[in-house]
Amino acid sequence: MPKEPNKLVRPLAVVGAFLLIIGGFFAMYFSSKKTTQQQLNAPPPQQVLANTPAPVAPEPSAPVANPGQVPQTPPASEAKPIPGSQVELSSLRARVWPADSSVAAAELKSNHLLVRFSAVGAGIASLRSADHFETIKRENPVDLQIEYSTPVFDIAGNPLKTAAGIPLTTIVAPMAALGLQIGDQFINLSVDAAGTLWKFQAPGTFTAEIADSAGTTALRIVRTFSLSADGRNLVLSQHVENLTNGPISFRLYQIGPVDLPMDAATYVGEKRRLRFGYILSPQYDPTQSFVQSRDYVLEHATVLGTKLANGHYEESVTEWPNALSKDRQYTLSWIGLTNRYFGVALHTPITPGAVGGQLIGEKPLKSVQQVDRLVLERPLLNGHPNDVVALRLTSPDTTLAPGKSADFSLALYAGALIRSEIRTDPAGKALSLDGLVLYSMPGPCAFCTFNFLTSFLLWLLTFLHSIVHDWALSIILLVVVVRTILHPVTKWSQVRMQRFGKQMAEMGPKQAKLKEKYGNDPKVLQAETAKLWREEGINPLGMLGCLPMFLQTPIWLALYATLFFAAELRHQPAFYGIFQKLGHPTFLADLSVPDNFWVFSQSGFQIPLIGAILGPVTAINILPLILSVVFYLHQKYLTPPTTTQLTPEQQTQQTMIKWISLVMFPVMMYNAPAGLTIYFVANSALGIFEHKRIRAHINKHDLLNLDKIKAKRGTAKPGGFFARMQELVEQQRKNAEAGGKSISKNKPKR
Repeated sequence: MPKEPNKLVRPLAVVGAFLLIIGGFFAMYFSSKKTTQQQLNAPPPQQVLANTPAPVAPEPSAPVANPGQVPQTPPASEAKPIPGSQVELSSLRARVWPADSSVAAAELKSNHLLVRFSAVGAGIASLRSADHFETIKRENPVDLQIEYSTPVFDIAGNPLKTAAGIPLTTIVAPMAALGLQIGDQFINLSVDAAGTLWKFQAPGTFTAEIADSAGTTALRIVRTFSLSADGRNLVLSQHVENLTNGPISFRLYQIGPVDLPMDAATYVGEKRRLRFGYILSPQYDPTQSFVQSRDYVLEHATVLGTKLANGHYEESVTEWPNALSKDRQYTLSWIGLTNRYFGVALHTPITPGAVGGQLIGEKPLKSVQQVDRLVLERPLLNGHPNDVVALRLTSPDTTLAPGKSADFSLALYAGALIRSEIRTDPAGKALSLDGLVLYSMPGPCAFCTFNFLTSFLLWLLTFLHSIVHDWALSIILLVVVVRTILHPVTKWSQVRMQRFGKQMAEMGPKQAKLKEKYGNDPKVLQAETAKLWREEGINPLGMLGCLPMFLQTPIWLALYATLFFAAELRHQPAFYGIFQKLGHPTFLADLSVPDNFWVFSQSGFQIPLIGAILGPVTAINILPLILSVVFYLHQKYLTPPTTTQLTPEQQTQQTMIKWISLVMFPVMMYNAPAGLTIYFVANSALGIFEHKRIRAHINKHDLLNLDKIKAKRGTAKPGGFFARMQELVEQQRKNAEAGGKSISKNKPKR
């Protein structure tokens, strides 16, 4: 039997999309808080420690012994290897050099990157953007990679301390060398309490020597940092040279990229991700030329994994190779880490050739065999977890002949997640590093933001900006274009919903009589109700009129995600910066943050219950208030007047819907980026205009005249899709009834 009509079908359908997005906020946030490790990774083999812990706060009275228990290293000297001499491999240690303060002062610069070095493992202390800043005043370049310090814990998870009670700390520098594994011996190349293990030569060359107890040098490691010709890649030219008269087998461990700093705006939670670029197996890509990344979008919480019983994370987890890459025979090409607007990708150096513009360099990342996740536990940031993921790289087993050297060179692309900029870089284009760019909200809503939709919407937004040269106007025009494209579907949906609602309102008394007459026999009641529907010319599929509205939801979610993650909107003012020209420095000065009509605090305060999702409130924002007014008008014009008396339950339901749309949604949008709020205001305002046009069209053509509909249905030619569907349903019902009668007739009597 058809269900009683719902008098609130239309408002429920309209607000349903709002509820879906609100639910998406909570789903995205709690998804970012989950700590369940995907079963994507194979169990990690036993590995060396992340690096040798470096005590940064020793007792004043005496230096603290290295907690890593590194044996005494050979004395620093300029001793050269003696040709043909025998080296005692069991006593190999990295040579210690006097500390060199010039390392901290050295730097590399380009139009896009600023690099400073670290003595820890000959890594980098900071990698900063030269063309993107933390504030709209172009203050403080954006940090893309920074050196971290983290406490040292024992096996039980307790922090280690010096005799004076000072906590021991490990320093982790991006792109730092950790050491060499030679047989059963691990040669530390990170830090030493007695000095530095790397000899520095400006502008960016580090040299380490590994010698035996007699001072005979066995291996020399040279790391030279430079910037690529376009200034977007930090290139690490790295070689290991065998200075003995016999072969040496080893494995190189180093730190790759580490997490980008957490976004200052914590709206909808964590947005950092781990990505992998890979080449398909030769079976599917015989040329081994196409780099893809779609199979690996690992959210930050997933990469962290679950904390152990001791309250700390598992020491290391192997992220590559994993079960998926092994099963499909993927070849690693690059390793990427991103936050909302910026990303880094480790890859093989790719440079333009001198002849014909051909590129020099290989797409597979052959110098990295395994990638392990390490966790640097950090204090909370604005009440949010701020643990940092560092990636440890393991080279393939390498056997080096006497006098030969092995190349372990790497390059790190770093910059904003803007596809057009990435594609201008030779490595970015060759390795498809634009795969780092992903306009997808974390959590269950990710599947709704189809990549082809976001790519098209961003292209359209950029095209509109090239015409009007203002991002806020481009967003409004984008909404106009999308609503125009979807207008036929919207009109069809609204006409069907209003028609079905009116039909069901007129059917109410007749269905009540049928229920009173046949209420004790559900099968007869169902048959009579279906007969009444046919007589009245009501199509059961009319109740699906709201379905197209929900089918449009992925488009609006894709538009939402595109505007949220589009780095092009960062630090861009709205409406040609008119408010700044009128003397208001903060209002709509940056479309990637709230409108900031009146900034009253730098730290702000948290709203109870939802503060963890919205982040701290630091300003009075007026766009969400405007959004609430527009929602009220939208609901007033969009919801048709009811033709029947509402029950108390329905009145309560309608009141709840109004409160959700008028209060809760604007509250959830309070700390949203101004570009998103402009999008919602424009979308709702245009929805009011569109609905008035549709209602005028309905009145003009008398589309809700039920007598006219019945007459038209009586003269209509059969064979329409919905008619065929209705006939099929009716035929199935008759067959089921006939089958039931046949079974009861042939049933033997007892």
